Amino acid sequence: MVLVDTSVWIEFLDRNNPSVRQDLEMLLRQGEVATAGLVLAELRSGCRSAAQVRELLQALDPLLYVETDRHSWLSAGGLVAECAARGYQVGVADCLLAALAIRENAFIFTLDRDFERIPRLRLFRKITS
Repeated sequence: MVLVDTSVWIEFLDRNNPSVRQDLEMLLRQGEVATAGLVLAELRSGCRSAAQVRELLQALDPLLYVETDRHSWLSAGGLVAECAARGYQVGVADCLLAALAIRENAFIFTLDRDFERIPRLRLFRKITS
């Protein structure tokens, strides 16, 4: 399973980045893409029209959905603290997605370099160049 971060979806839906599109389409065909509430909320907040909301829902509704629970929030806080102890500032939102991916033994597909600082997180490495 690959939990896809908001940064990738923005490139895929709005900017039509060819390398991101190719990798994400491959993962979608394989049925390996997952999403979470935080990603849905971030993407929905950027929609400026009803048509954009429909496009977003059409793209994301069929995906695996990873639910956030109390333990996930506590794990996210622990990751924030662990990163801070190593001298890195990583936001709660990124650590929440990381905690979900770690819990589900999933990879994260992201364009955000902050995820590289989160311990025990497995990053999806781009297939295309």
